[in-house]
Amino acid sequence: MPRNMPPTTSKPYAMLGAGQLVSAVWKAGDERAGWSYRFNVYRMSGRDGHVEQLLRPTDVQDLVKLCQVLAATLADDGCIPTRQRRALANLAAKLDGITRTET
Repeated sequence: MPRNMPPTTSKPYAMLGAGQLVSAVWKAGDERAGWSYRFNVYRMSGRDGHVEQLLRPTDVQDLVKLCQVLAATLADDGCIPTRQRRALANLAAKLDGITRTET
């Protein structure tokens, strides 16, 4: 693990979700050294809260939506370089257009 990443027991910066997919986002660093982000994706049962790392074909649509949510959330964070923030915002807008038209 990089030296500027939090230990696995630290609290996530954000928890995001789409359907049964959930992502925890960690933010580490500081103004001087810069910021770094890490996130995971897992599937959570709505009935008992059980989580698993293996996704199913039916999760693909939610995975695209979760990517949109992740991109929008990271783009809104002022600690990401401007060029990357714009790219993420653009990606989020494109994915939002795709996920809004899906039924």
